[in-house]
Order: sequence, then structure tokens, then C-alpha cells
Amino acid sequence: MTRVYAEFASSTALIETIHALRAKHVPRLEAYLPYPVPAVDDALGAEPSRLSHLVFAAGIGAAAAAYGLQWLLQARLYPLNVGGRPNHFPLAFVPITFEMGVLFASLTAFVAVLVGGGLLRLWHPSSDVDGIDSATGTRFWLEARDVEGEDAIAMVTRVMRDGGALAVRRLGGAS
Repeated sequence: MTRVYAEFASSTALIETIHALRAKHVPRLEAYLPYPVPAVDDALGAEPSRLSHLVFAAGIGAAAAAYGLQWLLQARLYPLNVGGRPNHFPLAFVPITFEMGVLFASLTAFVAVLVGGGLLRLWHPSSDVDGIDSATGTRFWLEARDVEGEDAIAMVTRVMRDGGALAVRRLGGAS
């Protein structure tokens, strides 16, 4: 699989190139940016994150499980009549219920960001591209993945150069 990388000086040139490549039906594009640019997400067709739904579900599920476990242990399996307190007193269950909900929601968010962002990988193909480290400072990079065939590679390279790319680099495939 061939990957083509292009370095841009501005986000405007990057966005215009993304639109041009989308018009040429190049589906697998990825951008590496020094800071968030919402227009790039729109141009790439990025879907909204489902992380908030996942975190909410984990928090609610953990809180319900904590409450249910406390109820099972204190009201059903081992009821103690201490000071006339009822076996099922919901206010006594609130602190642990809240803490478990927050704990599991935060752990879910932490793990989901690590896994979803690919941060557990020790190596990524873009690490082999000369100069890609400038994406952490001042430059904008665009990657076209899985470009097959010399004609497609030449077309992607031409569109990137026409869009104002400072440099275009090819990774993988026959050079």
C-alpha cells in the first residue's frame, strides 16, 4: 500500500487540497495539524465523536451496578437492623453510587482515548516520513492512504502540488 504525504504552510491550502482530492474520489485522507482546525474535520468528513455516549453509558452502568450491589448485600443477603434503620435506605447508598459512576466514566474516557487515538502503538507509518515532526509546530500535513497504481499516485501528487504543497513524499510501494 502506498501512502502519499504533503506538507502545507497554511490550513487554507490544506483544506482546498482536501476538497480537490475528495472531488477526485480519493477516500482515505488523514491530516496532521499543529493545532485544531474545525474546518479540516469538516473537509475530511469526520463524524462526531461517540466518546461522550460511551462515557455516559459506562458511568450510568457503573452507578446502577454499585447501587444494585449495595442493595443486594445490605437489604437482601445480609440485612442488619441497626438502630431501627430500614434495610434499604437509599441515602446511605448515594456516596458509593456516585463515586463508582465517576470512577468508571473517567476510566472509560481514559482507555477510549488511548485506544481510539492509536496511542498504544509504538510505531506508525508516518513516523518514517522525513519532516513530519513539523506537524507539531508550524506545518500542516496531509496523508492519502492506500493509493494504488502509478496513475493514481501521479494524480494525487499533482493535486497536492497544485494545492500549494511545499513538499510531497511517497511512502511504500514501488518507488
